[in-house]
Amino acid sequence: MHIHVEGLRGTGKTTILRAARSILPYLTRIKDCPYNCDPKAPHCPLHRGLSPREIAALGTEVVPTPFLEISHAAKIGTVVGTLDLKRLTDSHHPEAALLPGTLPQAHRGVVFVDEINRLADTAPELTDILLDVMGTKPGRIQIEENGLPPVTIPVQVSVWAASNPDEEPGPLADIRRQLSDRFDFAVRMERPQQVEAVLDILNFGLLPAEEISLEMDSQRAQVLKERAAGLDKAILSPELLEDLAGIYLRYHLESLRAIQALKLGAVLHAAWRGVHQADRGDLLAVAPAALRHRVRSEDLASILSWLAEPSSQAGKEAAGVSVKGGKMPVTGKQPETLLQRGERGAVRVRSSRWWQAARDRWRQLFRSTRQSIGTGAERGGRNFSSSSNCPPSREGQSAEAALPNPLDLPLVAPPLAARQLAKLDPEEAVQPATKAEVDDVKK
Repeated sequence: MHIHVEGLRGTGKTTILRAARSILPYLTRIKDCPYNCDPKAPHCPLHRGLSPREIAALGTEVVPTPFLEISHAAKIGTVVGTLDLKRLTDSHHPEAALLPGTLPQAHRGVVFVDEINRLADTAPELTDILLDVMGTKPGRIQIEENGLPPVTIPVQVSVWAASNPDEEPGPLADIRRQLSDRFDFAVRMERPQQVEAVLDILNFGLLPAEEISLEMDSQRAQVLKERAAGLDKAILSPELLEDLAGIYLRYHLESLRAIQALKLGAVLHAAWRGVHQADRGDLLAVAPAALRHRVRSEDLASILSWLAEPSSQAGKEAAGVSVKGGKMPVTGKQPETLLQRGERGAVRVRSSRWWQAARDRWRQLFRSTRQSIGTGAERGGRNFSSSSNCPPSREGQSAEAALPNPLDLPLVAPPLAARQLAKLDPEEAVQPATKAEVDDVKK
């Protein structure tokens, strides 16, 4: 599972991610294996293909889960692997051998990348390596050195990263969208909003060292271990799986990883609650982290609204169609708010019921306004109904229905802060012109 934490500087992103190292579980590996080979499934060049008897002869050991970091100054060889110069220059038994890099050594563990948006901007070659590792589960790396055949190694590693999207070079999604999509969850780290939370942070550093003890970490680790034990039993019902498929199709998500992350997050959340079957509440809890870096904010709001109340009128409107029985429709049709390519390359908006109501009201108000102004009124030397900037009416279309040039209409600052059009009633979204505005147009 790959996690990206975004937020302002000084909000504790890096500190929290590094502190999580103390509560990671232990793992069993083949003794002294630098690749952390699972005795039940050895994968590295040293132990791949060994029989259970041969592995038993080598022995096993229990070690902390690897937690390694990739710095911005790292070279490809230190991240992937390179020739082991010590063994190559051994005066007694020289041999060509590989020295595993950070990623192979972190197998079955965690790799942390701080300020990953900067890394994606300044070190594209390291970003390409991360894409290979994060692209599939397990990922893979390939080590190539002169004089040795290429070695491909599967790597099961969780990539944790932190970044500040408000500073240069900007959000990761804008710099390397492909890498951003590889993260299952994007967590937003906000500033503390309560006095108590700030006081806890301030007082934490004042506690005696013995009170900031390993006992607290061991208790957390035990809780995590107990709840993780039920992870294999946690499932998502067929109905919720259909809902995920409907979300993918309805909102035309770019990547299947979005709904895979939703499924994974819901199952994890259910296991954390100590239940075996994830429900809609589990999906709702993880949806922001799974989707915020993959979909537009308005689509995320729509999905959350539907997940919260699928059978309500608000949920149906959020889905954009009439939903029967609270089911997200599985359809290949384009969303009604998407732009479509029309004839001769023109772009037009496909109208939904809301847009039709708003358009009809606008035309009605427009006709009444034109009648009060006069169809032949002159504005700035241009005739209102025959301006060259105003599209001519189509054959069979009344002059009143012809749309004016927006540049010819008066600009009026809105009295309130902007809100999404879809959340407004059409009568509220389309307001009639005031007398002062009409008089101004007449002038």
